[in-house]
Amino acid sequence: MLEDERISIFRSVLVGISALSPLGIFLFSNYDVLSVDFPILVGLVIQAYIGFSSFMLVQSYEPKEKNKVTIGYVIFWSALGVCYLSGKSLILPIALEVTSFSTILIYSGTEFGKKQIESLGSLLLASGISALFLSAWVMLPDGDNVGIILLLVGLLIKSGFSGFHLWIPKVNEGGPSHALGSFAGVLEVFPLLLFYRYVLPNQLDPIIYQVLFPLAALGIFFGGITSFFHKDPKISLAYSSVESINFLWLCLIIAGMFQFSVDSELMNLSNSFRILFFLSLFHHCFSKTFQLFSIGMVARLKNSSSSDELKGIGRLLGISPLLVGAGTFSYAVLPGTLGFVSEATYFYLNARILDLPIGRSVFLLPSMIFIFFGIVLGGFTHIKLFMSLFLSTPSKEISIQPFGPVQRKWVTISLFSLALVIYIFPLVLPYFVKLPMLSPFVDSQLVDWFWVLSLVSYVTIGAVFIFRLYDRYQLKRYGNPKTKNWDCGGGYSGHELSIPTSVFSEPLRNSLGRYFLNKTGESKVDAFLIKAITFIFRLGTRFMSATNHPKDEDVSKYLAISSMFLIFIFSLLILGDFGGL
Repeated sequence: MLEDERISIFRSVLVGISALSPLGIFLFSNYDVLSVDFPILVGLVIQAYIGFSSFMLVQSYEPKEKNKVTIGYVIFWSALGVCYLSGKSLILPIALEVTSFSTILIYSGTEFGKKQIESLGSLLLASGISALFLSAWVMLPDGDNVGIILLLVGLLIKSGFSGFHLWIPKVNEGGPSHALGSFAGVLEVFPLLLFYRYVLPNQLDPIIYQVLFPLAALGIFFGGITSFFHKDPKISLAYSSVESINFLWLCLIIAGMFQFSVDSELMNLSNSFRILFFLSLFHHCFSKTFQLFSIGMVARLKNSSSSDELKGIGRLLGISPLLVGAGTFSYAVLPGTLGFVSEATYFYLNARILDLPIGRSVFLLPSMIFIFFGIVLGGFTHIKLFMSLFLSTPSKEISIQPFGPVQRKWVTISLFSLALVIYIFPLVLPYFVKLPMLSPFVDSQLVDWFWVLSLVSYVTIGAVFIFRLYDRYQLKRYGNPKTKNWDCGGGYSGHELSIPTSVFSEPLRNSLGRYFLNKTGESKVDAFLIKAITFIFRLGTRFMSATNHPKDEDVSKYLAISSMFLIFIFSLLILGDFGGL
């Protein structure tokens, strides 16, 4: 037993070094930490922290192939750190591909089936396509507008922006929860930080932001609704990630849209949304990772893809609801959490938008309804999962995977490390925005607002702490009281009356959900997008052959067309090189 514990500690140290070393290299190199390279610092700090938390979960429930998983995470965190440090060089797309392929080792602790293969394939496909666009940007000269556009497209694909999100639900469906938390908390936000570092400082054509803005708003709306009605908890959290990622893009788009405006009010709005981006980024990274860790752990214990079948399983973990509910409390916008800071600031900025003259705010106002609706339903997704999975009574005949004190210890450490950030960050918020990299973007009104949020958070957390101490005093004085169930009533403790997640969503399915999900629970929007993409790719085969079985003479046609396009590409390169002569 002692030898196993030493090996576990050695694995943790090895993964910790791989996640932390890129941050150390960054801090002791010639990067401009206090200015343009601040988003790189943020990404590396988040990577180091979540890298530790995710591997604690590996120590908990990966019963086999821990050495392979350890090597996979060492490569994953090291390569992702290289992506941050590489700048505009060919090392960036190469390191990104290494990061993606290392997930094969990370998945080795899970039995490979159809879902796992599709999960890996989706991740590798999205990374491969994104790497092509990043490679094109690297090859083009600095300041080239075409290169900036190609970089933007690659980042939109890799982050899962609205319309490019199809790979995220597939990845979540078959991946282990520790990997999914790492993807959502680190890998999916990596493109956003690259955008902030390399795209946002450029003065892009305003039409680009005007096209991206409504798409991001629709992505928030679609992600929130789909996550609320979906029955698979992992896929439901995937669409919740789509909603969160599009909200982060929305903040960056508004910041970029008005950052070069001569109007001081619009300039202040741009600066404020820069700050909101970082607040929402921390909220997404830590709250979403927490949810994927905790709910993914519950799904693994029962090995089910139905939220209703997981009813009450979370109570069998033996972990305090105050701890396992930290992510849910954050998405429920309870005071004292990261979600409260993020969402309350967004509502505050919308109130300031309403005070702007109608001519300046008319572009933003129509989208508010869609954005609010998506955010609210996305928050209710987490609430319904928590109430059903962690508060309801499980069936006595239910069978789950083994989960003993050792597994519970590692899971508790993992969740507690994330919960610390969720609860402590609101308390230090006024000092966070005083950092030299952020203070130029914070006006006096926003500073006062952050002090109010921090004060409310102090009061709330203090009140919860006092009630918790009083509860412990009552337990010592009177002993354990009779257990009561929140959803049964009448003193009945049977599981038959426990509330499944479908109780929350079914009343709205016929009026709203049926427009976005079919009877099997799949997204209609995603199905339409997949059909459209499939139709486009089949146009080539239909053009070449009327049957699905290629003939021998088709090979020569393929080669001829490939040669024509190759000659065309070389011609463009030659004209580009000699056009100025």
